[in-house]
Amino acid sequence: MIQSILVPVDGSANSDKAVAIGADIASKYNAKLHLLNVLLYGHVPDSIRNLSDKKGKEEPPIAVGAGYVEASLPHEVLEDIAAKLLERAKKTAEEHGASDISTNWRGGSTTEGILEQAKEVETDTIVMGSRGLSNLKGLVIGSVSHKVQHLFEGTVITVK
Repeated sequence: MIQSILVPVDGSANSDKAVAIGADIASKYNAKLHLLNVLLYGHVPDSIRNLSDKKGKEEPPIAVGAGYVEASLPHEVLEDIAAKLLERAKKTAEEHGASDISTNWRGGSTTEGILEQAKEVETDTIVMGSRGLSNLKGLVIGSVSHKVQHLFEGTVITVK
């Protein structure tokens, strides 16, 4: 029934819960578990930013919507954060019984990244936090989990 589960990882409390639940489901169905981080362009909370010991000057601000501008960390720092988030998530997944685990990160739009990864790994189920690290902007344009739920053809389990 469930053969392949994708869990997007961003370091939020809901994401951490999604990893545990996704791993628990994977262990019960002997399913492959795919952990994904979509690089956190724009605002990165200090608790996540401090995961990286790499230093770098923030990139120049970029337009992220109608009049919304935000700076971004250097790409190498974002990659380092992604690697550490995925390492932590993999450990949690193993503690919850998952044994067939892959990790990956990608850049770009969070929603598109999740959907592209789901297609590439032929997942049938996505387990994700109902809210991630996004700020008020997410409330205005819609949450990633809401978009994924409407666009993904398989099962989406959202975790609070």
